[in-house]
Amino acid sequence: MRKQKYFNLLILQLLLLTISTHNVYSQKEGLFTISGTVVDSATLEPLYGVYILAGKSGTQTDKNGEFALKDIPAGEVDLTTIYFSSYSKKTTRFYIQNDTVINFVLSEPTTELDEVVVTGTRTEKRLSEAPIQTMVIKSREIQKAGASSTLESLTDNIPGIVVTPNAMGNNMRIKGLNSRYILFLVDGERMVAEGAGGNINLSQIDVNNIERIEMVSGAGSALYGSNAVGAVINIITKKPAEKFEAGANIIAESNNTWQTKAEIGSKLKKLSARMSGSRSTSDGFGSDGGAFASQYEDWNSNMKLSYNLSDNRDINLTGRFFRHETFNPSTTMNTSHPLTYSVDIGVNGGFMSADKRNDLSVSLGWNKYYDYDVFERLDDLKEKQNSADYLSTRIVNTFKANDRIEIVGGVEFNHEENFALTTLGPEPTTKYVEDINLFGQTDIKPVENLDIVAGARYTYNSQFGSAFSPKLSLMYDIGGFKFRGGIGSAFRAPSIKELYYDFDHNGSFWVYGNKDLEAENGLYTSLSAEYTKNSFNSSISAYYNDIDNKITQYKTIRIEGDNSYEDRHYKNVSSSTLKGFDFNISYVLLKIVTLKGTYSYCDAVDNSTGLQLDSNVKHSGTLSTTWNGKIVRSPFSLQLSGRMNSPIKFDAVITDEEGNETTSFSESRPYSIWKLTFVKPFNLGRNSLELTMKCDNIFNFSEESFINPGRTFYMGLRYAFR
Repeated sequence: MRKQKYFNLLILQLLLLTISTHNVYSQKEGLFTISGTVVDSATLEPLYGVYILAGKSGTQTDKNGEFALKDIPAGEVDLTTIYFSSYSKKTTRFYIQNDTVINFVLSEPTTELDEVVVTGTRTEKRLSEAPIQTMVIKSREIQKAGASSTLESLTDNIPGIVVTPNAMGNNMRIKGLNSRYILFLVDGERMVAEGAGGNINLSQIDVNNIERIEMVSGAGSALYGSNAVGAVINIITKKPAEKFEAGANIIAESNNTWQTKAEIGSKLKKLSARMSGSRSTSDGFGSDGGAFASQYEDWNSNMKLSYNLSDNRDINLTGRFFRHETFNPSTTMNTSHPLTYSVDIGVNGGFMSADKRNDLSVSLGWNKYYDYDVFERLDDLKEKQNSADYLSTRIVNTFKANDRIEIVGGVEFNHEENFALTTLGPEPTTKYVEDINLFGQTDIKPVENLDIVAGARYTYNSQFGSAFSPKLSLMYDIGGFKFRGGIGSAFRAPSIKELYYDFDHNGSFWVYGNKDLEAENGLYTSLSAEYTKNSFNSSISAYYNDIDNKITQYKTIRIEGDNSYEDRHYKNVSSSTLKGFDFNISYVLLKIVTLKGTYSYCDAVDNSTGLQLDSNVKHSGTLSTTWNGKIVRSPFSLQLSGRMNSPIKFDAVITDEEGNETTSFSESRPYSIWKLTFVKPFNLGRNSLELTMKCDNIFNFSEESFINPGRTFYMGLRYAFR
C-alpha cells in the first residue's frame, strides 16, 4: 500500500499539468465552472493564495490549494497562474465545453538551461544550445541574494572581480583587465565610460529593473567592436507582463544608507510601457587614512516604451537619467565637490518578413555625460569641467535560410566626443574620434550535434586606421556533454582620455596622455566542457588571451628641489598574456536546497616586465547555499554566500628622473567575504509584500585595498501591485 502511495506521488510530481473533464454536459449552452487544485512540485503540498486568471475573471486558492472559477463561457480560455516571483508564471489555453477540473503543479525553476540568451551570437538561443559559453544571472538569483545594486549582483556571481569605487564610477577589474577592456551593454546597447579609467557607474541601472545579466568572456570584437577584449556584460531589463503593474521599495542599510524606489508598467495589445525612479543616499564610511567612501546622493530614472505597428513591425523608445553627487568629509580642506549627470536616449525598430526568414533591426542611441565642480563657498555654484557625447547607429539583418543556417550582417557607425575645461590642454578643448564598421556572422549546423559560428568585423577608426577581427566558435553536443571551442581576435582603440588627458588626480599625482598610442590587438582562444544531468550542472573552461601593444600606465618620480612628485604616463608595451581556467558547479538537492560554486585561476603577466598586471587576483571563487523553504503556507529563501580572493597584486616598475628603474612589490591580504540573506514574500490577494533582511561581511573583514565599510545590515520592503 505504501509503495502504491509513493508511486502515485511520483506520477503527480512528474506531471506538469493534468486535465480531467467531467462527462456531465449541460442541457443547453451557457456558463460553466472551472475548478481544481494547485500543488508544489517539490513537496506536493497544496499552495495557498495562488491567483488564477481567466480573462477578466479571477480567484485564489484556499488553504487546501483548491479554486473555482464560475460563470466561464464556453470556448477557448487562457488560464494564468500567478504566485510569488520566484515561481514561474504560466499561461495555458484550454477549450471549455462543460464544467471542467484542471489541476496545476507549480515549481520554482531549478535550472537556467532553457533560458534564452542573445549576447554570444546577437541572435536568440537557448542557453543549453548556445555555441558561445554564456554566464546568466537571473533576476530571481539577484532577489534571493538580496543584492542592493547591479555591482553587487556581479561580485556575487563572477569570481576575481576587484572594485575600487570613486567619484567617476566603478573602477572594476576582471582577471587583471580594467573597465576599459569590459564592454557593458544595456539591452544590447553600449554604455559609455564616465571616468578617465573607463569607469561606468552601474548605480544608474536599478537592480529591480533587471530581467537577467548575460556575460561572455573573452574576445567579442567580431560582433561588438572596440573594448570587447576581456568580457561583454549585457544587462537585459524587464518588460511589463500585466495590463497594470506597479511596485514600491524602501531599503535601509548601515551608515545611514537609504534607497527609495518606485516603478509602474502596463502591457496592452499593441503598447507596453515601463518606468521607474529611485533616490539613494548614504553618509559614506571610513576616513582619508584608510578604506573610505564619500557621502553621496543619487537620482535615477528609467523608461522603456514599445509599440507594435503590426504583427511583424515594432518600434521601441528607451531613456535613462542619472545624477550622482559626492560630498566632502567634514575634515577635508577641499572647497568643491563633484557632481555628474548622465542622459541616455535610444530608439530602435524591427521588421520581420512574412515568411519570418528575415529580421531587420535599426537602432540609434545617444548618450551625454556631464562632469561639474560644485563650489561650496560660492552658494554651490556649478562649473562644468568635462562632458562626453556618444552617438551610435546600427542596421542589422538576421537571415534564417533554414533550421540549420542563420546569417547575421550589419553596419555600424560610432561618434565619441569629449570636452574638457583644462584636462585636454591649457584652454577649453574638444576632441573626437569616429569609427565605421561592417560585420557578419554565419551560424551553421552541418549535422545534428555540431554547431559552427564564424564571423568577422572590419573597422575603420579615424584615430588609428583599420582593424580586422575574425572569430570562429563551435560546439559539439553528445549525451549530457557539451564541448565548446573558439578562437578570435579583439582590438581596443585608445580612448580620448588615454590619448590627450593631462590632469591632477586629487593632488596625489599627475596623469599624462600619449597621442602616439597605438591600438591594442588581442588573440583569444578557449576550450570548455559542460555536463548536465537532471538538476546537476558543471563546466570547466580554459583560455589563453594574448594582447599585443598593451596600453599600460607606468609611474615616474619627478624631483623638484627637496620635494618628489609621482607622475603617471601611458605607453604601449610589447604584450600581455592572460591564461587560466574557470570551474563552475551547481546542484539542486531535493528541489529545496540549491548549491553553487565557482573557482577561477588567472595568471596575467605584463611580458615587458614579467610582473602580474596591476590588481590581478590569481585565485578566486564564490560559494552559495540557498534553502527554498515554506512558512505560513508561502515560500521563503535563506542564502549563505561567500566570495574568496587570494592576495591582490600591486606590482609596478617605477622610473626616476634619471631613468633608473626599480620594481615595487606589494599585495593585499587574502579576502573571504560572507553574507546571509533572508527573503520572505507575503501574498496579499493579487499583490505581494516582500521582506528582505541581510547581513553582509558577516566576519567584519577589513583591508586597506578593500573598499568596504565592514559588517553591514540591510532591511528592505517591496510592495508589488498587479
